[in-house]
Amino acid sequence: MATRERRIDRGRRLARQALARIGEEFREARLAAGLTQRQVAEAVGISQAELSRIERGVASWITYQTLVLIATVLGLDLPLRAFPAGGPIRDTAQRQLLAKFRALLPADLSWRTEVPIKIERDLRAWDAVVGGRGWQVPVDAETRLRDVQALTRRAALKRRDDAADVMILLVADTRHNRQVVRLAKPDLVGDFPVPGIAILAALSRAERPTGSGIVFL
Repeated sequence: MATRERRIDRGRRLARQALARIGEEFREARLAAGLTQRQVAEAVGISQAELSRIERGVASWITYQTLVLIATVLGLDLPLRAFPAGGPIRDTAQRQLLAKFRALLPADLSWRTEVPIKIERDLRAWDAVVGGRGWQVPVDAETRLRDVQALTRRAALKRRDDAADVMILLVADTRHNRQVVRLAKPDLVGDFPVPGIAILAALSRAERPTGSGIVFL
């Protein structure tokens, strides 16, 4: 993790950049419309000083609603959408699941967590990578399965972009997850053809699994 920007720090940095960019766009739109800061501030219901801070990108406390109101007064739209940009931070249950899996592995196998894929500036990472002599296999962990199609699509893209022909999907062994996998088996078997027991058997011998598979723990 020392070589990667912490996700919360990245979030703060992106927030500062977004506020600075929005503030600059507000200022340009206000000047183009021939409006003063006082006029815009009064229309929105904030002080002129507050609008000045917003235009300079230093009002980190400002609400999204206020930004939308300013944009509306200036004849702008300010949409808010979320886009995939790497996986979410792991919660306690996910860390415990990974630790449980690690405890099953032979001591001579390597184990790294939060391993970025091999594309510069790409924020995606594998939850872990297990390796032996001359091989490495990425691992992603799921404590509660939801959208299986989205999961398999995301995994397939990571495998393609990281040139990983084999991966392990580690899934918490719950009734819900078993049911989801059972119902989605036709969609999963092509991407994860090797039974979990075969995955664990190969790893117990410090051998590379022959293909991708789902391991319940």
